[in-house]
Amino acid sequence: MGPLVPDIISNELNLVLALVIGFFFGFILEQAGFSSTRKLAGLFYGYDFTVLRVFFTAGVTAMIGIVVLAYFGLVEWDLLYINPTFLYSAIIGGLIMGVGFIIGGYCPGTSFAGASIGKIDAIVFIIGTVLGVFIFAELYPYFKSIYLANNYGDLRLDKFLGVNPGLIVFIFAFIAFLAFVITTKIEYKVNKIDISQKKFSQMPENKPLLFGFAFLAISLILVFLPTRQVYLNDKINEIAESNSNSINKISPLELAFRIVDEDNSLFIIDLREKTDTILKSIPGSHNLPYNEIFSKDAKKLIQNTYKTIVFIDSDGRLSKKAVVYANEIGNHRAISLDGGLAKFWGQFTEMPNYDKSFDVYGLNQLAYTKFLQSAPDKIELLRSKYALNTQSDNKPKKKTAGGC
Repeated sequence: MGPLVPDIISNELNLVLALVIGFFFGFILEQAGFSSTRKLAGLFYGYDFTVLRVFFTAGVTAMIGIVVLAYFGLVEWDLLYINPTFLYSAIIGGLIMGVGFIIGGYCPGTSFAGASIGKIDAIVFIIGTVLGVFIFAELYPYFKSIYLANNYGDLRLDKFLGVNPGLIVFIFAFIAFLAFVITTKIEYKVNKIDISQKKFSQMPENKPLLFGFAFLAISLILVFLPTRQVYLNDKINEIAESNSNSINKISPLELAFRIVDEDNSLFIIDLREKTDTILKSIPGSHNLPYNEIFSKDAKKLIQNTYKTIVFIDSDGRLSKKAVVYANEIGNHRAISLDGGLAKFWGQFTEMPNYDKSFDVYGLNQLAYTKFLQSAPDKIELLRSKYALNTQSDNKPKKKTAGGC
């Protein structure tokens, strides 16, 4: 269940649900005829393209589901496992599997569907698969250089081409729709079916085309649907720039005193990159670069922290955006350091202007600032008391298992 665990599906329910889904998956495969070699071989001989339609339908459904769930923040792209792309391995392995598919009439998954209902040929196919895996493992040192050649890593077409994921979904859905139309015509011709006297709605073979129209319509909407992060960035920028006065802030003076007083009600997050060391950070702060606050782990941290989160950066611009984002996901206690670290550290060397009029606030500010001339030493001593988290501490862990 991947990224849906444990936020939507609990860890305790995960394996049970996987078992139930696996049962129904196998049942549907068998009912769709995937346990029959004639059904599977029909793809290559042109008389039955059910396998192709099912695979395309499953692919488009999964793509639409992932894009929609990612848009609503239920799935995080970085937590999805993607099989590394080894070009030569994909080409050679695809050819071998294709030949095996034609000769044996099964693929690895459908062979188990056939074996589950007692088909001898499916059982023999599984035995052959196991032997093939064993032989490959024993001869792996000889194949290693070819197997690992042309490694493109976790390749994603939308990232590779620099386009919206919805566009990739639409292109794939359009190809699927064309495949439905073309294969239906091939089936009629190979099976010598006369359709001249039949209406479109009367032919059961045309039902997949109706699904094709639905997929095209949905995927076309996704083309114009921005990614979750783009949507959030646009909204955050708009609010931060137009309503900056409504964003909760804390003055450098107040923050300095609360640090000196060892106020435990604050949770300070430094939004700068770890390499940005031009300005010293604040003791006890936790490094979480701004670009990573949209991750699932960072979102949970911001939502579930019971302390008041103080976002800090160099000049206060990123911290205002972070406060807007925190408000968007339900944390209304987050505050921004006004003026950033530049203003925070600058207050220890610059005395405030005071016109000597009777102003209690001005007098207090002057007195506080004079006192804080010695505060940097205490703040530096506090640095050793608090463990400064690194960037990697808050980085989400990518799943290391998965695939077909």
